[in-house]
Amino acid sequence: MSDKDFAKLMEIAKESIEAAKTMTKKEAIASLNRAGIVTKKGEFNRHYKKLRDFSKEKKSSKID
Repeated sequence: MSDKDFAKLMEIAKESIEAAKTMTKKEAIASLNRAGIVTKKGEFNRHYKKLRDFSKEKKSSKID
């Protein structure tokens, strides 16, 4: 990957992060679903087991 390609990729990433900051929860789940990270219900798919487990830990610590 050339420096020019890397710079463009970083620019796209920064734009995506800024767009994500203003998303609603529904829009965020739809975006993650299109990327194949979560199901339509917002559950992590099987390839993201570590994220699913981490998310469950965070939820259970809020209850304690």
